[in-house]
Amino acid sequence: MSTPAAAYAESALLGALLQDPRRAVEVRDWVRAEDFADPWNREIYRALIDHGLYSHPEVLAQPAQLRPWQLGWLVIQQLHHAALAQGWQVRPEDWMQVAGHLTNLPQQVPNAAHAADYGRAVAQASMERTVGAFGEFAEQAVLAAVLARPEEAERLRGWLHAEDFTDPWMGQMYRILVEDGLATHPAVTVHHSSPDQQRVLAEMLYQELQRKAVWQGWGISQAAWPQVAAQVRDLIGVHRPAHPELAAQIGQRVLRSSIQRQVAEAGARIERTLAWPGAPSAAMEIGETLTLLRELEDHWERAVGRFEGVGGSIAPDRAAQRPEMAFTEDAVLGSLMRDPGQLAHVRHWLRPEDFTHPGRAEVYTAMVEAVDAGGTIDPVLLVWDAHRRGPHTAQKLSSDAVWAIYQAGRPGVVQGGARALVEASIVHHVRSATSAIARAAGDPTAAPGHVIATARGHLQQASAQATRLSQARRPAPAPSWAG
Repeated sequence: MSTPAAAYAESALLGALLQDPRRAVEVRDWVRAEDFADPWNREIYRALIDHGLYSHPEVLAQPAQLRPWQLGWLVIQQLHHAALAQGWQVRPEDWMQVAGHLTNLPQQVPNAAHAADYGRAVAQASMERTVGAFGEFAEQAVLAAVLARPEEAERLRGWLHAEDFTDPWMGQMYRILVEDGLATHPAVTVHHSSPDQQRVLAEMLYQELQRKAVWQGWGISQAAWPQVAAQVRDLIGVHRPAHPELAAQIGQRVLRSSIQRQVAEAGARIERTLAWPGAPSAAMEIGETLTLLRELEDHWERAVGRFEGVGGSIAPDRAAQRPEMAFTEDAVLGSLMRDPGQLAHVRHWLRPEDFTHPGRAEVYTAMVEAVDAGGTIDPVLLVWDAHRRGPHTAQKLSSDAVWAIYQAGRPGVVQGGARALVEASIVHHVRSATSAIARAAGDPTAAPGHVIATARGHLQQASAQATRLSQARRPAPAPSWAG
């Protein structure tokens, strides 16, 4: 939410409460003063809700049209009292501006009945400030939430892991607090007040970090520890979230970024396999990535409260046209016409879609269909079939072109040529998959389920293609010279 929109939502909510104090019951339990970005708006809301001025007898005794004025006057008095008690440095002219602000607030709201909607906008803007526009503050926010409410650790355990954190220190703190169970240590839970729990847990966290650093040999200099202590203090101070009870929601933002990062890294690993001719390790890397996707989906489903992964996938769009391999395709077709027995060695893994030219794919299909029908591969019939299909176009081969392929054909070269076609086809599918994965994982607005389903859909197709490589690489049976 933009800053102007968030500021308007704050003013609108306060104006609605001043205009109709009864609306306070709609927001008092879930909108907090800490949700307001503007300091004066924050204190006005605190006066209205936390100090109960919305239900003050002097306000309720007034006619509806006078309640905004009476309530505004009580708020000013409460603000003066807070300023004196807390030592605010407020100039007289500042008080005049605050009084004018309070007077204008109810006049700017067209309908106080929308108070709850304004409250939702304020809460949403508060959450965005907590985690950052792109989730850049989510890691520190989830740690701060656990420190503020140690019981939130139980809601995170099992689906959010230290490895999901990009900041190593944050990851170590999370491991200690949640995975090692420090947040539920009896020395913490024995205290009944939240401030005491927070203080004790922060002290224990710092001590455990020091202990682990020595035990595991992190190599942290003594000069660095004051900075670590300051970081822990900030987590229970300036970084304390307005709603620590939303730790799971904040944790989902950390996991979402982690899923996008891990999927992108997996796509890059698959892409690197294409540097080798024929991408021999692509199938193995794709298989490992599909396993990773199942694990990530399980984590996300548990994070959102669904305990069985849906296993969904998004089918890839039609792949882009591949560069034509006319010479190799002609060599394969010509060799099959010269030595039809070679078809038995390649037909189970060489497919029509491996040919880049539709006309050559048609010729290969005609060969397979002829054998399936109990016939043989007859070059004359193939030429006649090309003639029967009509004039030569960009998508078809002419009868003369088919005859020329037969004339140039050499027996015994089908296996190598067909393997080259399959490898090129697979590389193309894998590259299309990694490009789609990179686009999905690079979209900061994409939901984790969409990222996972997109990656799975493309990789399943690429995997189905890659499994043919092992068949294509088997040596052709040795020819028999008997007889």
